[in-house]
Amino acid sequence: MNENTPTNHYLIELIIKWKKHFIIVTILSIAASAIFSSSFFIAPIYKSFAIVYPSNIIPYSNESPTEQLVQLLEATDIRESVIRKFNLAAHYNIDTTANLGVFNLIKKYQSNVEISQTQFNSIEIKVFDTDPQLACDMVNEIIKALNLKARSLQRAKTKEVLEIVNNQLLVKKLQMDSINSALQTMRVKYQILDYGIQVKEYSKSYLKALSSGGSKGSIKDIDNMMRNLEEKGGEFYQMKQTFDVVLNSYNTSKLEYDKVESDMNKLLTYTNIISKPIPTDKKSYPIRWLIVFISVISTNLFLLLLIISRNFKNNYVGQTSQD
Repeated sequence: MNENTPTNHYLIELIIKWKKHFIIVTILSIAASAIFSSSFFIAPIYKSFAIVYPSNIIPYSNESPTEQLVQLLEATDIRESVIRKFNLAAHYNIDTTANLGVFNLIKKYQSNVEISQTQFNSIEIKVFDTDPQLACDMVNEIIKALNLKARSLQRAKTKEVLEIVNNQLLVKKLQMDSINSALQTMRVKYQILDYGIQVKEYSKSYLKALSSGGSKGSIKDIDNMMRNLEEKGGEFYQMKQTFDVVLNSYNTSKLEYDKVESDMNKLLTYTNIISKPIPTDKKSYPIRWLIVFISVISTNLFLLLLIISRNFKNNYVGQTSQD
């Protein structure tokens, strides 16, 4: 096998031959990476998170309540509310009046706030920040803003339903007033109060007056009333039945109206918090041991490549001079 082929045996020989250099580079890379990954150079980032399940979410489409909640959490209203609440432009040291200032602020927010659906159909809300307490407060504020947003949307829909039911009530009320006015006219003009009862009573009175030889005046009065019942009784009965139907419908709509109005005024929440956010003293980034490890591996690999390159070059020059 050619000497210049970098086999495992060949690489091991090179590492042993240059072991002092590898040791020095390793020590230097450990020291340098440990220093430059410290808080003096990289501000530590802390993570706070919450896990929530959707609650009281009214379905609008084929999406699941969890998917709808994710969409709500990504709403512009919630993002702007959190940015204003904690003055994140100043916290992130971003001048929003500068060119692309607002864009950079939104981009920074989106990089620090993560919303994701878990395999158990819950939602994880994660916030990263240099201040652990602020990260925790931001998670709580996002949940609070979410509840306000969902409540606002639900109340808007409920208000539409309330207006529809209220219009139905107004129509039924007008129908009842119109029918009741016609019934009242018939009560006054024709003395019809209850068709069914009056027919029975006046029939009995008429037969009794005839059998007992009642006065002509009383028989005439009964006869007039029987004529009124005969001519207008059916119409009165139909109107009374229609009035009762409309009244029942009105009462049903009124119960629905009261229920919808009650729902609109409820202070519902739309998340069940499974894991509450807490400020943590353990930083999420940078992971110093990982930085040190990668730094050691990369610097030693770079040194090995330099040595191989140098060795190949020397061998190539030596062979050329011999030729």
